[in-house]
Amino acid sequence: MRTIRIITAALTVVMAATIIYGMSAGSFGGEGGEILDLAWGRVTLIDLYVGLALFGGWIIIRERSPVAVPWLVALVFLGNFATALYAFVAAMRSDSVIAFLTGRAEEARRV
Repeated sequence: MRTIRIITAALTVVMAATIIYGMSAGSFGGEGGEILDLAWGRVTLIDLYVGLALFGGWIIIRERSPVAVPWLVALVFLGNFATALYAFVAAMRSDSVIAFLTGRAEEARRV
């Protein structure tokens, strides 16, 4: 679990720094339109949202409660910063890889 915690913490910091850089160096409104004009810009956005949908499915399965809803909203607005943060929070709350993946400590004891 230590390795998972370190990796998810590092990815959360990388995403936060990247977002801060993007907000300070560029204009999302102006540059976002340019991205959508490019074929690979559209492909990249579709790729991003397919990945976020898959990750959102993992959150729903893992949480099995309304706790998932704010995380799903965060995925839409914060992208992979939210995925990294969720994975870090999940890792910090887990005592095994199975518990990290499933959200259930009792399942870890059965395996």
